Amino acid sequence: IPEKRFPAAGVVGFVRALSLFVLLMGLGCIFCPLILVSMPFVIKRDPQRRTFVDFLMRQWAKLLIFPFFSVKIEGLENLPPPGEACIYVANHQSFMDILSALHLPRSFKFISKDSIFKIPFVGWAMKRADHVGLKRDDRKSQVEVFRKSIKKLQDGTSLFIFPEGTRSQDGVMLDFKAKGAFGMARRAKTALVPMTILGTGRLMPAKDYLLYFGGPGVRIILHKPISAEEVQAAEDDALVEQVRDTIAAGLPEGYQSKPAA
Repeated sequence: IPEKRFPAAGVVGFVRALSLFVLLMGLGCIFCPLILVSMPFVIKRDPQRRTFVDFLMRQWAKLLIFPFFSVKIEGLENLPPPGEACIYVANHQSFMDILSALHLPRSFKFISKDSIFKIPFVGWAMKRADHVGLKRDDRKSQVEVFRKSIKKLQDGTSLFIFPEGTRSQDGVMLDFKAKGAFGMARRAKTALVPMTILGTGRLMPAKDYLLYFGGPGVRIILHKPISAEEVQAAEDDALVEQVRDTIAAGLPEGYQSKPAA
């Protein structure tokens, strides 16, 4: 995240963010009816995974960000087979992480804070796709999400989690506060796929919702999966550290961890 931007960058960022929102709403008027029409077929044929709704949401995301920035994915060979459930875990810098992750050629469900489901069109579509909403400070919600997520994994549905629990304000990777992903993987006997997302913090920093120019765009690095067998064999703390170190290795050196106090 640059410390300084060119003069009038804020004005340009505001115009770009407003344009993104208008396009989001416009595309929502197209994709939400498509999702609605498809739901009877989806519920009958694929009630658990709802992969067709996921497919429509991926196309929506790709069309939405196409005018603003590009997304390049490295390590596609590390993706599990399409029908194999896993948990994707990534660093979190920006709201653009979500749109960028939807470029992955796989179906998955986000475990996301419940406020995301209040965004017009987006929240409605996420509910139809059966993404998982979490009330962070509600213990009952946390337990219910954990149980629901394990059931999804056992039914063959992959999940996507940002274990830092919040967006980094400066792009430096935070400690993992949300460690539920590791317990879910262990209970459901699924693999973990570490992922590094670069460039989103430059585009839309966590501290504001302006959409700046982001140079080369977004780069996603898919690291080698940690197999279900490795997940079962590893100690809890060692597994968390392994995943965090793997994700951090894809970041520039100065952004891999907070400096010691």
